[in-house]
Amino acid sequence: MRLTRILLRATFLAGAGLLAYAWAGERPRMTLQPYRLHWPPAAGLKILHLSDQHYGHDDWIQRRRLDRTLAMISNLRPDIILLTGDFLHDDAGLLATEKLLRGLPPARLGVYAVLGNHDYAAYSYGELFRNMAAQVRAAATPQRKLAALGKEFGQLARLAWNIYRNERLRFAAIPNDVAELTRLLHIYDVTLLQNRAAPLPGRPDLWIAGVDDLVEGSPHLEETLAAAPEDAEVILLTHNPDLAFEPEAARAGLIFSGHTHGGQVVLPGLGAIHTQGARLPRNRPAGYFGHLPGGGRMIVSRGMGESTPFRFRCPPEIVWVEVV
Repeated sequence: MRLTRILLRATFLAGAGLLAYAWAGERPRMTLQPYRLHWPPAAGLKILHLSDQHYGHDDWIQRRRLDRTLAMISNLRPDIILLTGDFLHDDAGLLATEKLLRGLPPARLGVYAVLGNHDYAAYSYGELFRNMAAQVRAAATPQRKLAALGKEFGQLARLAWNIYRNERLRFAAIPNDVAELTRLLHIYDVTLLQNRAAPLPGRPDLWIAGVDDLVEGSPHLEETLAAAPEDAEVILLTHNPDLAFEPEAARAGLIFSGHTHGGQVVLPGLGAIHTQGARLPRNRPAGYFGHLPGGGRMIVSRGMGESTPFRFRCPPEIVWVEVV
């Protein structure tokens, strides 16, 4: 009996320790992930890729991570800076977003961005349960309350099933101030490529294109890539890497993406609990992908923030690419 109590206490303490580490251990630990790519059309380019900041209400983890980010990138000299969306977790993150934009290092060929799903809306578990409770309270009779409760639990079960199946999630969406975010990007000379393509300055042979978010926006992949001349090489920005597996994406030789957060919680032998998408497997939700179906290549960032406040075996990252 005593041995059982000891084992239960040890299990509880170990679980609490792991939970505390996932909440506060890895999340502030910003890392620099370097890549050295062989892609002759862009040889010599140095690229800084930032994704999925998920800035929201100010706390010590966000402040430490932002300060570390600014310190790390201040020593870099990129030719271009690529921002692949989810600046915001909610509107409270606009101040931190402005601080990041203000602290970006000079980029000889410009700063380019696309928006992510969270730039349009915050997904809130709290709001989800509040809505469930409101639907039940609004029912007029006990029978209708019971029916409403069954319906709401059915929606919760479908959400859990989508997490289990590693499918896309969307629930309890609260609109974010995307207009104010867009204004900030304009103030700090960030070129927002929402279904647009443009040549890099002085490089008519190398274009950069970006598409709107797959979940909350309206991406026009084929039309965007068709804007580049046939003899030009294309770098594509898409927040959601699922778009890189569409046949039209074969037009792009190099793709930058985020959205998956690397899975955030990566369990030994099992992989990521959820990858936020449908096309990347749990055992490889981020990194370099050299053999896409269309023959291109892609870098998916683990991101700089989180949608839920946990990371385990998946620290946040800044991506630095040298093309040779």
